[in-house]
Amino acid sequence: MKILAIDYGSKNIGLALSDDEQKIAFAYKTLNVGAYCNTPLPNNTRIQKIISDIKNICEIEKVKKIIIGLPLWLTGDESATTKRVIEFARELEKGTGLPMETVDERLSTVEANKLFTLGKKKADNIDELSAQILLAGWLEKMENYVK
Repeated sequence: MKILAIDYGSKNIGLALSDDEQKIAFAYKTLNVGAYCNTPLPNNTRIQKIISDIKNICEIEKVKKIIIGLPLWLTGDESATTKRVIEFARELEKGTGLPMETVDERLSTVEANKLFTLGKKKADNIDELSAQILLAGWLEKMENYVK
């Protein structure tokens, strides 16, 4: 059973997938939110198109669960972005019919930037890398929980 991890951002949505045994996390794809915004559609229709594309990925890859990074302040408090991610997660759960889990993503993007910043230019796949880091941490936590 594969797990899909999502690093949701206003510009890009990073995706990562586990292997069937849920041992390894792989960077998968970055969805450019701007590409959806360039279509003359109402905002809620754009979100539904993103959800439809993620649902298609889940069907193709045989995903059984989705985890989505929850951006919290370092203090653990929620922000305006946190609320948008929670709203997106609810819509995604409805749209895919898959179980959804939010996961604290504090520092996953920071860690990805540390690993893959080339000078001052950010790596092109930083968002999917953030999702991979998020998923790898979740898989490790689940493996330790089972032991």
